[in-house]
Parts: sequence; C-alpha cells; structure tokens
Amino acid sequence: MKKYVTGIDIGKENLDPCFVQNEKVLQEEETADTTAAVRQALKTFLKEAGAETSDILVCAEYTGQYIRSLYCACKELGVDLQLENPAQIQYSSGMQRGKNDRLDARKIAAYGFRFQDKARLYNLQQENIMSLQ
Repeated sequence: MKKYVTGIDIGKENLDPCFVQNEKVLQEEETADTTAAVRQALKTFLKEAGAETSDILVCAEYTGQYIRSLYCACKELGVDLQLENPAQIQYSSGMQRGKNDRLDARKIAAYGFRFQDKARLYNLQQENIMSLQ
C-alpha cells in the first residue's frame, strides 16, 4: 500500500490535485495543465512530506487527450498513475451533494485510497503517438 494518494480532477486548462494520507487531506491546490506545472506540484509535495516517488499513487479520471501533461509528468518522475473510468468513480462514491473541482479531487483521492490494492497502473501503449501530438 502507498503512503500517499493524490486524487486529481482534470480540467481543460487546470488540474486540481488533492494529496491524501490515510484518508486525511494534507494539501489541495490548483495548478496549470502543463507537464512542468504538474511535475513541480508533485515534487513540491514529495519534498514537503519527506516522501519518495515510490510512496505515492496518483489517481485520476480518464479524460482522453487532457491526461497528456499528467501522464508525462508522472512518467518523468517515476510516479505510479492510475486512470479510472469516471462512471466507476462516481458510482463508488454514491450520492454527492454539491459539485466543484475540489470536491471531485477529494472523491477521486478517496477512491484511489480505498481501491489501491486493485489499481491497474496506466501505461501508454504507443509512445510514438504522444510524440506526434
């Protein structure tokens, strides 16, 4: 089991990561949807927590092309990335009142923490497709 789970709500222009340890929220912030910004946010959290890259699992909803910067940042740092079907995460959390990016990130982090033993790590099969984009 990982010590830290990060739930990330992916938007078109920004990401909302929620860093969690044992279902307790440690840090929430908004960051730009660029590889450099995501990499810096992850590195900053790891440094502040005194953790290694092997101690963290990043969980997010699969949103097609918008995962590119997150995937690249996780790959560069060697961080495990779990991408799930958005419907699966929604159904696992039951009814939810209110909806915003911060709440979605918390919901994704809770899902990642609860089901990390069943996590299927994401690995892009065709790296050359990424290079063409």
